[in-house]
This record gives sequence, structure tokens and C-alpha cells, in this order.
Amino acid sequence: MLTVGATLVAAGLFTPGELPGRALLIAVVVGAYAGMVADLRAVVAVTALGAATFVGFLAHRYGELTGPGDSWSYTVLIGFAAVLGTGYRYARSVTGFRAAGATPPTTAARTWLTPR
Repeated sequence: MLTVGATLVAAGLFTPGELPGRALLIAVVVGAYAGMVADLRAVVAVTALGAATFVGFLAHRYGELTGPGDSWSYTVLIGFAAVLGTGYRYARSVTGFRAAGATPPTTAARTWLTPR
């Protein structure tokens, strides 16, 4: 829902030839989402959906994910924004533990990628 709304806003604000502006808007939304949500699976899903809606509907027409042009190169910006947002959220959580005088727990930082 978030990326679809951002896609509609980007389509309304920028002309079809302004791909950098459209990609930047999607990247800002994905990065802000990644900075607020702790679940990495949700961040990966929203990032992939943001990249797919950008390529399929903003760079190309009718949801076509293949085609001429360099539209997939703009998705690196979307992925980079997600990484920055995730890093910001992690740094903010570690800073919160240190401000309270406690050390961050090692088991609470587990993600879905680490074995249990």
C-alpha cells in the first residue's frame, strides 16, 4: 500500500521523462519505512515492491518489468535507501540502550537470518 501510494504521487508530480525524481521519491519512502520497521522481512518485501512498481509503472508502462532503457539501474538508489534506513534504525536502537546505561542485549538483536 505504501509503495503504491508513493508510485501514484510520483506519477502525479513528475513527468514520464523525469526518472531520477521518481526514483528519489520511491527511495525516500522506502528508506523512511526501513527506518521505522524492525522486521527485516517486511523491509525486504517493501523494497522489492518499490523497485518493481518503479520499473513496471513509472519507468515502463502497464507493469512491464522488461524492456529497453536503464530503469533497473535506478533501483540501486531504492535499495541503498533501504539499507540506510535499516542502519539508522539499528543505530537508534543501540543508542537508546547506551543512553539508559545498559549494554545492548546480544540475543535481542537476532533477525530472521541468524540461526536460533
